Amino acid sequence: MKNNSISNLLEQIRQLDELLILHKADEDDFMLKQYNAKKNVFLKQLVSELIMLNETTPKVFFIIKEIVNSLEKTTTIIQESELSKKNHFSLIDLETVVREKLPYSPKLEQ
Repeated sequence: MKNNSISNLLEQIRQLDELLILHKADEDDFMLKQYNAKKNVFLKQLVSELIMLNETTPKVFFIIKEIVNSLEKTTTIIQESELSKKNHFSLIDLETVVREKLPYSPKLEQ
């Protein structure tokens, strides 16, 4: 079932890429913004599906990282306090837990 979800997401992203190319020359960028927003939704869903896979490889992690990097460049940034309030968790707590659970890495501690 997961592979089917991933395949469907990939197809939807490909279709959006075609629409983005088609509307790239338009004077009004409204459609481009709409297609990019929808593509970002699909990319986030793709990351979720990839994370939920039981089989992970360095390449899957690399792809997730590339998607996240892409999303960072194209997604509107919101206030951290707004995110914490809306989702009922503290970003400081989240950061603390994640940093405590990171595997030892000599390069990071120099």
